Amino acid sequence: MPVICSACGGQRPYGDFIQISYKADPKGYYRKIHQRANGIRVSEWRSLEPDTESYINKPSGVYCSHDRHSILDDMLTPEEMELLTDRRLPVQHVFDSEKLVQNLLELGTRIRSDVHVHQIDANQGAYADQILMPSWLQRKLHSLGINKLYEHQGEAIQNIREGRNVVLCTKTASGKSLAYNVPIIEKLVADPNACALYLAPFKALVEDQYAHLKKWADDVEEQGNQISLNGFSRFSVNGQQLSVGVLHGQRNVPEHMRKDQASSFVFSEGRYWLTNVHYLHLILQGAGSPKGKGPGLLRFLQNLRFVVIDELHQYSGLLGSKVSLVLRRLRMLCDRLGNKNVQFIACSATIANPKYLAEELTGMRGMKGFHEISGVQAPVKKKAILMWNPGLSDDEQKKRAVVSDLYEILRTIYKDGRWPRSIIFTSNRQQAQLLSRELNMILRSHLHDHGGLSADEPHEFFLPYHAYLTQEVKERTIQKLEQGEILGVVTTSALEVGIDVKCLDVCILLGYPGSQASFWQQAGRVGRSRDGVVIMMLQEEPLQQYFAHNPEEFFKLPPESAAINTTNPKLLKEHLAYAAHELGGTLTNAMNYVRSSALRKVVAEASDQWQQIEGKLLYHGETPRYQTLFTMGATYTVVTKNGWNEDILFQSVDERSLIRDYHVDAVFLGPDNRTFYKVKWVNNRQRKVVVEPVRTDYHTRGIVRDSIEIHDITNPLISDAAIKSNLGNIIVKRSTFGYKKIYNHGATPPETVQLTNTYPVSFQTEAFWLMWDHQGRDELKGLLKDVQNCESIDLENLVEGSLHAVEHAIASAIPAVVRCSMADFQHTSFYSGSALFGMPGMFFYDSQAGGGSGILEVVAEKFGVLLEKAQLIISSCGCSDGCPSCIQLFHCEKQNEPLHKAGALLVLNHLQKYPVCNHS
Repeated sequence: MPVICSACGGQRPYGDFIQISYKADPKGYYRKIHQRANGIRVSEWRSLEPDTESYINKPSGVYCSHDRHSILDDMLTPEEMELLTDRRLPVQHVFDSEKLVQNLLELGTRIRSDVHVHQIDANQGAYADQILMPSWLQRKLHSLGINKLYEHQGEAIQNIREGRNVVLCTKTASGKSLAYNVPIIEKLVADPNACALYLAPFKALVEDQYAHLKKWADDVEEQGNQISLNGFSRFSVNGQQLSVGVLHGQRNVPEHMRKDQASSFVFSEGRYWLTNVHYLHLILQGAGSPKGKGPGLLRFLQNLRFVVIDELHQYSGLLGSKVSLVLRRLRMLCDRLGNKNVQFIACSATIANPKYLAEELTGMRGMKGFHEISGVQAPVKKKAILMWNPGLSDDEQKKRAVVSDLYEILRTIYKDGRWPRSIIFTSNRQQAQLLSRELNMILRSHLHDHGGLSADEPHEFFLPYHAYLTQEVKERTIQKLEQGEILGVVTTSALEVGIDVKCLDVCILLGYPGSQASFWQQAGRVGRSRDGVVIMMLQEEPLQQYFAHNPEEFFKLPPESAAINTTNPKLLKEHLAYAAHELGGTLTNAMNYVRSSALRKVVAEASDQWQQIEGKLLYHGETPRYQTLFTMGATYTVVTKNGWNEDILFQSVDERSLIRDYHVDAVFLGPDNRTFYKVKWVNNRQRKVVVEPVRTDYHTRGIVRDSIEIHDITNPLISDAAIKSNLGNIIVKRSTFGYKKIYNHGATPPETVQLTNTYPVSFQTEAFWLMWDHQGRDELKGLLKDVQNCESIDLENLVEGSLHAVEHAIASAIPAVVRCSMADFQHTSFYSGSALFGMPGMFFYDSQAGGGSGILEVVAEKFGVLLEKAQLIISSCGCSDGCPSCIQLFHCEKQNEPLHKAGALLVLNHLQKYPVCNHS
């Protein structure tokens, strides 16, 4: 039944209504209800204002906008009643962060946890002098709630207007988007042909920016030929038509969610394109086609004026190296079309070298370099950061689990009338799911006792958020958070960047996230509209315990530098072929985009494909098949059968997660936080995991084992009686050995179940490795014998700990020497490895299936330099037993044990006696 007015419902079956509620706030809130033939649409809640004065004294309920009479409640269906129910929690008008910090310190004392408080004072920011703007732009900014601009925004606007490339490196929530959108929108309104391109590393960022751009539209009554599709909008800004659209690849997107129709509009008339770097790479191949979307792409590139590169710091290492070549291809295309006026605008979180990275990424060093805006006094709210180290358990034998302290912290936060909104960062998806369920159960009873909630009111207080959830679920979760229907989210790094949620007050990190950039990005989620509190809970791991004992040193750590390699011959060969395809087979002035030495090397090695004539390069090779920037491998969708239909629970599940969490008989918590599911079968052909709901008191966690097999040796480097090193291909095999049944209430200890019918996931990749034989192993033992005698340590553990520390030190040196990121390669070492016939060894291998990054060749080529750098890293550190500055790594799968610093220095000296030589 429709919503019906008790007075005029007979004459007006459809209409508009106002819902009044005092549940979240005694001052009252309202929202608009639109009843149409195709159903009910509900707006967001807003506080009662003068324009709703006639409703202020009315009790809670739904009233007709025409005559102010109430509706017929008994005519509503259960679904409509659910839709019109106010699910919001109390509004927190004032957040007293100092009082909360004091309560948390008292809690820490009571439960014997070590708590260090680091204060960040509020800063109002420096405001720009009056910036000349057209009157329509001033009015639009005022309508967006912006009355004045900050100094760094003004500086960016002025430099962009003057045609300079700009890199803006400021804290989160400092208004970087506004700083570039003001001059871009200004240009697009003034020039009806001008176009702009927004690039992001993630799809979620693209969608968020798209939503912000639509706010620039004129008022509805001023709109003319307006269109709004899923992913495309045509609207007017100051009377000038502007078409804005999102471009995403269709991989792993359900058919009903695809944006094919929208993308056609984007190509044909879009002037502000928003996409991610991965899809831009594939879009460019259409430049050589006179049909389909090729003409639309050429139209856009011919008129392209601005390229925005958001989250610049994400483009480090191998991804950055590939993106740098994509951007060079983009510039080549624009130049060929006679468009030499493209400006680049880059935005970054705090890194050590933003100007260098922006110039390397775009190839715009020198005369057309970047103007850097960083170190500015951006506005910040007061923020308290608590470094929380759990104390010992009651039996004094070991530290309490982090989640035990988390429960106490949340009980302290949500009492005494406090209702802050929180975000909790975890390390993995399964923990996000299970922890949100646990928090709901714990907080439900706590809030019934301390929060004034009735005991019979069912409520979700925390919801999970991670990459495997469907887009609809993720959007609904954020909407519930912003509307106040939940207290917070438990998330992975999926919410670290991009999504702008202004209502958050408390951020809790379950462990150090692995880098300064990630820490400050996560901490920056709170304290946007008012003061914030950040709690980093440290785990019992050597690196994190080092930070616990040296907290001020943690806050003085410099930001990481980003590094890319634009001369990588493997990548350059691949992308030059793409460029030739896009440019009709001929590259003109290629040395303007690529270093001449690297270009000559590639052309010389592939002389059968390239011909050089009068400064031009002619391509005679085969038409290239465009590969994705990163090889993702197969991904799966987790579904449950509903008659003939299927409901999607999770999507884009990679193969490694598949064998750990979704093997046959695996039991896991669904996205609704209530229902458990059991895997019935895995359809490898259709890439589906078919599951069914079950009543159970446990969930499972797969026991996964990795092994390395040497596939072939492509280049022997050291061939000595004691030690050998090689370049070659290895097979990394991951298999599910079994799983643990983990009971949900913890009263029953976990049970281990062995599996015999699982299929391993394996991938081949490139590697560089060292292998000691019997003679070499004896040399290592003899080398470390004196250390063993001094410390009374088991000799085999000493050798393993020394090799492990050497592996870590070399891994730390690789990004600086090879110009890549830690995520681009993996490494392991062992005293007795099955891959090396029971001998000691050390492997460094490409993270990407199939290899192809060229990183390992550089590791082999510069191994002597890496050994010297590793020795310097260890010897220059003043610690006695090893610390994060020398041999401890956050991502170590062995939890940084065993490690031996003194033994590592002896092994490094020993290794330098065996120079790596190329025998190919």
